[in-house]
Amino acid sequence: MRTKNILNNIAFGVGGTFITSLLGFVSRTVFIHTLGIVYLGVNGLMISVLSMLSLAELGVGTAITFSLYKPLAENDTEKINSLMVFYKKVYRIIGIVVFALGLIVMCFLEYIIKDYQAISNLQLIYFIFLVNTSYTYLFSYKRTLITADQKAYLLVPFTTGFYLLMVAVQIVVLIAFKNYIIYLLIQLAVKLAENIVINRYIDSKFTFLKNKISQKIPKNELEVITKNIKAMFLHKIGDYAVNSTDNIIISAFISIKMVGLYSNYALLIAIVNKFLRIIFNSTTASFGNLIAKETKEKSFQTFKVFNFLGFWIFGWATVCFYNLLNPFISLWIGNSYIIEQAIVNIVLVNFYLVGMRVPLSIVKMAAGVYSQDRYLPLIQAVVNLGFSMLLVQYWGLAGVFTGTVISSVTVVCWYRPLVVYKYVFATSPKRYFMKYAVYGAVVIANIFITKYLSMFMFSSYTLGGLIGRGLICLLVPNIIVVLFFFRTDEFKQLTIILKQVLRGVIKWRKG
Repeated sequence: MRTKNILNNIAFGVGGTFITSLLGFVSRTVFIHTLGIVYLGVNGLMISVLSMLSLAELGVGTAITFSLYKPLAENDTEKINSLMVFYKKVYRIIGIVVFALGLIVMCFLEYIIKDYQAISNLQLIYFIFLVNTSYTYLFSYKRTLITADQKAYLLVPFTTGFYLLMVAVQIVVLIAFKNYIIYLLIQLAVKLAENIVINRYIDSKFTFLKNKISQKIPKNELEVITKNIKAMFLHKIGDYAVNSTDNIIISAFISIKMVGLYSNYALLIAIVNKFLRIIFNSTTASFGNLIAKETKEKSFQTFKVFNFLGFWIFGWATVCFYNLLNPFISLWIGNSYIIEQAIVNIVLVNFYLVGMRVPLSIVKMAAGVYSQDRYLPLIQAVVNLGFSMLLVQYWGLAGVFTGTVISSVTVVCWYRPLVVYKYVFATSPKRYFMKYAVYGAVVIANIFITKYLSMFMFSSYTLGGLIGRGLICLLVPNIIVVLFFFRTDEFKQLTIILKQVLRGVIKWRKG
């Protein structure tokens, strides 16, 4: 059953992400040509600011998801219902808090946007973003139940369909009116309709949610949930400070136009990242089920394979980005939108480092290990913000991203494996670090080999050159990985798993 759910989540996730990414790419192209780079920067900045307000969520969703694994496995509908009622009450409060905090932040917009006066209707734009963020808390809590039940794929047709509707209408509005306000109002209306429809669907799938609860959450379990929420809140702060403050720093110290330039790179990286993370995110609930039912040894062996897969996938993506990002940007929207390669390289270092932590994060969430490293994100946040705000004054855009890399290397990359290996697997992470170094060396070697092959064979930024570089990136890094690792246990085990998955896919398609 775990394999079937994973395959369903991956298949629907990949299909849905492909459609939404393609539509998002088309929408972005129209957006650039109708509204320009400044409003593109405004859009990226607003998303970052509202992500800050979402810290009020406190990690409730993650903590509740973990609490749902066991009752779902045991089909304890009363316990599930009690958790969902608690979740609903908490999220209503969060929605109100987010809205109130957002109104306060509105008073300080001029301090985080260097060219504040050059943008018309900025406060109205921000208010629409705020409403769009805060009201979702009234609906989104029920989606956690579907995710924890390993059936997130059931929602993909709804989310994809509504996204298709939204983008289609937005493109028509952009071409006809070139009006950013109407563009945002369409998003608000479609998202509201999507949430209403999905909630009704979830109610029909889990009819017991309409029952009155006959038991409250036991005090000891509530204490565990509260403890996990507090820990996740600290993780949320750290994640935000590392992943969502770049746009704010760029806007405050450089310009809103530079936010727009970088946002194109961020979009392309995010699209690929979505596809890559589907493979891992689709396994989180199943990994939680595995940890709950199987031995530590089996969980550990599965993790090592996933860690190798993480290196292979994220390492290969890093090589592709290195060789293809700037040529693609040039062909897509022109040379004036290109960021120098040295800055792109720093962004890609961070992409790889974060990607290599994905398998660790999956295990942490699945095992409910939140409080053991609860202060780590705060330390990383301080280091990241400190170095980014210092270096941006000397190195500009490169300084912002260098601060992020410094915080990652000096804090998280070495401590998080210690926590996971100690509290989940009860063993030493020494071999993990050794493999981490080997994996990194292989990625660097692949970058140099593909770089010189690409420069030698396809030096110009043409469509043919882009395709040629793509073929080099498709073949060379993967051949090197296979030749270098085919004798390892992880490679052999991954091969076995892929064969099982292939058989599962055949049965899945027939079934």
